[in-house]
Amino acid sequence: MNEVSEDKGFAKRMVETWRTKDLVTYILEDLDLRIKKDRAVKLSVLATGLSAFLEQPINLFLKGESGIGKTYNVTETLKYFPQEDIWYLGGMSQKSLIHAHGRLLNKDGEEIDLENRPVKPCKRDFETEADYKGAQTQYQDGMKAFREELRESYTLIDLSHRILVFLEAPDFYTYQMLRPILSHDKEQIEYRFVDKTAKGQLRTVKVVLRGWPATIFLTLDSKYMEELATRSFTATPENSELKILEANVLTNFKASLPWQYSEETEAFTITKRLIQNLQKNTLESKIDVVIPFLNLYELFPREISRDMRDFQHFTQFLKTITLLHFYQRAYMKDRETRFLFSTLEDVHRGLEIYKEIFETTRTGTEKRILDFYNGIVKTRDQWYLKELTGAYNEKSKKKLSEESIRVMLVRLDKIGYVNTQKDDDMDKRKNLYVPLMKGEEKDKNPLENCSWQDSRAKLEKGFETWKENVLGRYAFYINKNIPGKEGEWGETQTTLEELHRLILEEPHIFSSSAEQGSTRTFYNEDLKPKAEMKLETSQTRDSSRNLDNCAYELKTSSQGLPNGSGRGIERP
Repeated sequence: MNEVSEDKGFAKRMVETWRTKDLVTYILEDLDLRIKKDRAVKLSVLATGLSAFLEQPINLFLKGESGIGKTYNVTETLKYFPQEDIWYLGGMSQKSLIHAHGRLLNKDGEEIDLENRPVKPCKRDFETEADYKGAQTQYQDGMKAFREELRESYTLIDLSHRILVFLEAPDFYTYQMLRPILSHDKEQIEYRFVDKTAKGQLRTVKVVLRGWPATIFLTLDSKYMEELATRSFTATPENSELKILEANVLTNFKASLPWQYSEETEAFTITKRLIQNLQKNTLESKIDVVIPFLNLYELFPREISRDMRDFQHFTQFLKTITLLHFYQRAYMKDRETRFLFSTLEDVHRGLEIYKEIFETTRTGTEKRILDFYNGIVKTRDQWYLKELTGAYNEKSKKKLSEESIRVMLVRLDKIGYVNTQKDDDMDKRKNLYVPLMKGEEKDKNPLENCSWQDSRAKLEKGFETWKENVLGRYAFYINKNIPGKEGEWGETQTTLEELHRLILEEPHIFSSSAEQGSTRTFYNEDLKPKAEMKLETSQTRDSSRNLDNCAYELKTSSQGLPNGSGRGIERP
């Protein structure tokens, strides 16, 4: 995407957006111009990227058949983030990972430049034998010190605040090396292995992996990665006919009118600058998120042991939504840490997104297999493989072989949805597949059982209990316009009563500039991007937006599919 020119009011609109907008909806609307459907996947990728700025980053698995849009969702959503912090990794080996991303440091943590080794003296460069021998002695001493420095050196791979995107399943030994880091078991681990020097000599290399990255896996199941999947979110892009149609229309428009899609939208640039500022603030000062609802756990399922780990992951997901609204949230300070307060609206938003990926996450299974179970398998008491294959192919436009159906049944057996047993009555050579969860047991997502109105009432009580624990111990702050100083805003201490209103009632802390005058960021430096960026003019932005709003309407039938071919698309 090309950068576009800036107009005079951009900085004001940008900061006002940071301070007043529902940023989840704002960003989603911009993503919808480039990625059709896949709401939960887009927001899961966005949350995973934001989690790299927090202490406990998220692991995300995107599962689904090839061509469903896993890579496209990730690359388009992560365009908002600093690209130097995103590592797109194939099935690389340990050594290739180290050579590509490692930094050679001495025992004091200073980088070693291998090109800066002592240079062997040449005799013809010296006038006297004494000078030459002196230079030789100095060279030998230097090489001795250099070898000693290398002997005590180590290669550091710093994963802190990085986003790792695994385009393929990592090599088994690479995964074993990364596993304690990806599982958040240890924040720093050391390895030693044998490597070759440039001259082919063998030497033992010490490698230090430090920090916890946010990770996204775009891969099919690998047995050795199953354990990590229990520590991750799992989502699947949609594969509906309507999505395919909308994606093809967008591709058509890009091919026919490429100049209309070559410039950044204003929302794209505002979001990218926002994320740059969030990164800057989290790197320069310690920032965390407080969830001020002591009974949040009551909204979450507690039926299986996995629910404990998933609830922890959900709190991290919720924190990223609060962090995104950094410039709108109240906060408190404890020593050197600023704690942003999650609001009721943050919880509501988090639950709405998480509901969509609840079953795929809880089972670590792609949605296509779960839909197969819910739509076909559980409709009868037992099945033969041939019967299931016929039932699937009768309902689906894409036909599958018995082997493909069997692979799905193996997965369903593994997650406890199906019991595979021999047919003792008819033919012991054949397997019978018996659904274990029937009726409404699997129809209802536990998170759907309680209305938001009931959940809100519970959380308000939990907030009251939380207040009792902090009352009189901490001061609370917000950032807003300073009275009497038009256009200036900054940190202002607030009362417990106002904090109650800000967290539970979710008003905008700031009104529009028409009511409060012009706006600016917390610090003047915050408006300076890492690299100069051009922003689009109003005229270009308006015309681009008209087209980017897809420039068509999809008229659907009661089944949600387009009526006719060409008639399903209307130009504005």
